[in-house]
Amino acid sequence: MHIGKGMLLCPGFAALILLANASESADFTNEHLAQAERLVYALGIPESLTIPATRALQQLRTKDPSRADLMDSIMRPYLDKNFLGREIRGFIAGEFDIETCRQLVELWEGPVGRKFVNTQVQLLTTGNAPQLEFTADEEAIMKRFEQSPAAQAFARGMPVVMEKIAEFTKDTKGKIDRKRDEELARRREGPSQK
Repeated sequence: MHIGKGMLLCPGFAALILLANASESADFTNEHLAQAERLVYALGIPESLTIPATRALQQLRTKDPSRADLMDSIMRPYLDKNFLGREIRGFIAGEFDIETCRQLVELWEGPVGRKFVNTQVQLLTTGNAPQLEFTADEEAIMKRFEQSPAAQAFARGMPVVMEKIAEFTKDTKGKIDRKRDEELARRREGPSQK
């Protein structure tokens, strides 16, 4: 996705902007949405989107500071963790009922889930992470979880959640391009004269 002469908009940027267009169904209760949002955070989804986007902004800043300022002004609101939680929770709630959300939250907020997420964040941040090692208790937690209906729902539902994000990416490419072009045109015109 181009953002100007020779510049590309990274997929992380696209995914973040697209999440702004996500809609929640009125079919979900507030409690269901709250549990789904809690799961979004427990899974580290905001970090998996914001870390690459922030890194790309930093790289762009060294190459083309004025373009980086433009992209930063467009992207900054979409990099907010709470914003992402609110937007993505509808995707999660659409795939997992409230009880499944609770069970998944329990796993992902616990020691096993935290270990996975912390390793993912470290890998995204540094490009390197230690091999995951689990205690006997953690392995027992994983074995119990693997046999649960929540694990089966997770295996079925998360690919669908990711597909929804990909669909939004495809469908809103034109919107992203227009927003960028409008901002570039506004900057070229300068302050309006009255």
